Amino acid sequence: MQDDQEPRIVRPRGSRRAIRPGAPGTDPAPQLPADPVKAAEDTDAAWGGTVKPAGGGGNDDELQRNVPPHW
Repeated sequence: MQDDQEPRIVRPRGSRRAIRPGAPGTDPAPQLPADPVKAAEDTDAAWGGTVKPAGGGGNDDELQRNVPPHW
């Protein structure tokens, strides 16, 4: 491919979207990002919230108490 020439745009039959190839020298199948790690400061207890009981999962009481002031 020459520098002054645009890459060929492929349009699959029946599709309304064009598929354009990646830039030269890039990885055609990039790796997925690593799973994010939750910091200790990002827990409810660190922000003054209550610690949820293990296996509980029911937070209905907390949701009913946590309403905007105009309610």
